Amino acid sequence: MAVDLSKRTWLAELVDAALQEHDPATARMRLPREIRDPDPEGPDLEARARMLVVRSLRRNPAGPARDGDEAFLAPIEGHLALLLDLALLLEAPFDPARRKADLAAVLAAGTGELSTALKAAPGTGPPAEGWVRRALSRAGDALLRLHHPHGDPEGGLPLYAGTVAIQRRLFARIALAYFQEGALDPDHCVAQTDQAQDELVLLVETLAGLLSAEGPIQLHGRHVVQRQLERLGLDRERSRLARARVAAPRAPEEACAAAPPRLRHFLLEQLLLAALAVPTSTAHGESVARFAEAAEISPDRLASMQVEAAAFHADHSAWFRAFGLPQEPEWSELAEDWNEFGGRIVDKVAAIVTQNMAAIATEVRQTGELGTLLAKAAAGHTLDAGERRLVKEQLIDLAKAVPALAIFAAPGGLVLLPLLAKLLPFDLLPSAFQGGKKEASGPAKAKGAKGEPPKGG
Repeated sequence: MAVDLSKRTWLAELVDAALQEHDPATARMRLPREIRDPDPEGPDLEARARMLVVRSLRRNPAGPARDGDEAFLAPIEGHLALLLDLALLLEAPFDPARRKADLAAVLAAGTGELSTALKAAPGTGPPAEGWVRRALSRAGDALLRLHHPHGDPEGGLPLYAGTVAIQRRLFARIALAYFQEGALDPDHCVAQTDQAQDELVLLVETLAGLLSAEGPIQLHGRHVVQRQLERLGLDRERSRLARARVAAPRAPEEACAAAPPRLRHFLLEQLLLAALAVPTSTAHGESVARFAEAAEISPDRLASMQVEAAAFHADHSAWFRAFGLPQEPEWSELAEDWNEFGGRIVDKVAAIVTQNMAAIATEVRQTGELGTLLAKAAAGHTLDAGERRLVKEQLIDLAKAVPALAIFAAPGGLVLLPLLAKLLPFDLLPSAFQGGKKEASGPAKAKGAKGEPPKGG
């Protein structure tokens, strides 16, 4: 939905649109059966709610083929969709005006506007429309400060995906308690906000450690990172700690040990995503591997997580354009379909890649052109008809040597190639295409959606 972000009512308009399109019965049937239907021998309610949050976070926050304000709005729409699904899961009675007040209270509480949230929460009486409007206005202002413009600035930390995920997890924790109790608990909201701020500090340090693997972050990069930290909304003590951790991040093993066990898997996911956004290097790979080992993640599980990260990170619309599949405007719809398809197929691809990586590497080295062409497409260059035909032929040859790879050579298999291209060992790809269109010199720099420092920092 297109909204005018210069208006203080932009979030209220987004909420109104979400509620207008929301049909509880239809939305409930869209939920996976293992989440929707209680099972005495299955996961309890809170576990199913957590599964719903994980499912919500598996998709790229900016979505395919989005830019500018649309890319900023995409994760906000994701927040609202998750909160509406949680209300369904917890069987909160649906009334549009009341649900709008519920959403306003949760969004305000999760963006630091607790006093306003408490006044907007409907309780047992009718919603206070004035406080609901005020809560949404203030929450909207806070979300703009935190996440607009979308993406990460050139030379900064690849923080965007992680900060969006932490924000969504915070909203979900507040909503879960709210819909269960029917009211906001101020102490619970404060405790959950403090937890989210601690998670942000650990995320900052973990990503700074990755970028520092090849040497200290350069002066311009430090200035950009400082501005990123300013817009995170950390309190004074945590802001000071985050700056210190950027200047001198701990070793991966120490950073992992400092994180609560429940957070280590999430931080590793963010490291894998960040590693896809910076020029590939042995130092970065070793840093990720050390964190994974400290987190007691098995090699097989790490490989599976790498596939998931590649699926999340891949710019599928750009990939489709590189292969000429298909022309505008149809490719944007195909990219949307890929996201739904990719969520179901990723585990199968993970198993294939994990079990056959040595054979894949051998065959790609021997075929020669395949690695070059995959790298060229991954770097955003369009392949001509002859190159696309050669990719298809070499994939068929590859499948003859490694039968499990027939999934890539089958009709429609080209949409899975971004995973394969991003997972190939970096020494298999031509240096001109490693880490994007060119190699960085000196310390690694994050490649983000914006070339300028973020607004509000």
